[in-house]
Amino acid sequence: MAAEFKTVTPRLRKFWLDVHLYLALTVGFLFVLLGLSGSLNVFYLELDGLLNPELHVEQTQGPYRPLDEIMASVRAAHPNRSGSWLVFMPRPGQPTLRAVYPKPDESADKLFAPLIVNVDPYTAEVLSSRFWGDTLTTMIYELHASLLLGKFGAADAGRIGFKIVGFLGVFLFVSVATGLYLWWPRGGKFRQALTLKRGASAVRLNYDLHKTCGVYAAVVLLVLAFTGFSFAYRDWIRPVVAWLSPVNAEPFKNPLELKSTPLPGAEPISIDQAVAIADRVFPGAELRWIATPDGPDGYYAVEKRQDGEANVRRPRSKVWIDQYSGKILKIEDPNAFTAGETFLNLMWPLHNGEALGLPGRILVCATGFVPLVLYVTGLIHWLKKRQARRFARSVDRGQGAKARPISVLTSEEVRDECR
Repeated sequence: MAAEFKTVTPRLRKFWLDVHLYLALTVGFLFVLLGLSGSLNVFYLELDGLLNPELHVEQTQGPYRPLDEIMASVRAAHPNRSGSWLVFMPRPGQPTLRAVYPKPDESADKLFAPLIVNVDPYTAEVLSSRFWGDTLTTMIYELHASLLLGKFGAADAGRIGFKIVGFLGVFLFVSVATGLYLWWPRGGKFRQALTLKRGASAVRLNYDLHKTCGVYAAVVLLVLAFTGFSFAYRDWIRPVVAWLSPVNAEPFKNPLELKSTPLPGAEPISIDQAVAIADRVFPGAELRWIATPDGPDGYYAVEKRQDGEANVRRPRSKVWIDQYSGKILKIEDPNAFTAGETFLNLMWPLHNGEALGLPGRILVCATGFVPLVLYVTGLIHWLKKRQARRFARSVDRGQGAKARPISVLTSEEVRDECR
């Protein structure tokens, strides 16, 4: 039985080594692109502000201008854009208010290319009007989300790109998992396996860098792989989660049955009034996002962030309000979520690091550079290993001197490469 185990284990190890290798050679470069673009996306709003000085806002101690005044300024700059606007409140590192028009005619054929209007919240001055995908930061975002197919192709191409990126999460998960299996030290020598060998050759140092960098980043990479997959294949993940715990609340979706009821002679309530109504539902919670009514039967949707919510950019404390009567149509409170809903709600803040605050964002940003390190060190290791094996075969055939000068690859390096 022991002899059989010894013969099976090397074969199994060889199989997973081949899987790990072929994934790196075929889609490893895509992992690098997604990692680097993901790192930048963690702070894409801050980077956008740095790259565009016109978005600089002098942050005073005074209050913001009323939202109705701000939106009047936005609509004056874009008088022909009727329908709903999405208003994103300023946040640390991104001091402008952003009014987003989701489906402008100019990009109606794209999967996602809204008009983004940046406004100084202290003066209500419109600072810029740009389409998503026309700036460097949003192009990097598109690269990460759909490999730019959403930018240069029609909506269907964008959906395909989004699905491809999501499925790359499966490949990344397998690559990291096989790497952990191959790294696992035989004989329990974990301390040696978790450190770089002092005074080692360049070949050994490259190998140690590959395995230690991979193992230290493994947990975060596995989380990023799974959460990235969950965005594109939510319809696969949701039934599995719902089998364990009920899932009713859909993230960032408006219930189809909600409508405002027009009243004879009644004027719509103001944005600030709608926010005041939401304040009564979630007193003390931070205002993050407002959607204005889309047409006569549209409604206000107000998102706030309660203390302890993992989502920062798009929290889930939400109130839907009739635009005429101010009646509350629906409330969504993440504190009342089931375990399944809470789990799904964590996918986005885990993916961008928001769940752990600024340290989490920095951790995810740093981890995005790991695929580059693994790709380069892994490629060097593979090439040197091939070189070592060719040299060893040439020595066996008595052709070592012709094949390659022995001084280029030392005997210690051959042992390291053939281990």
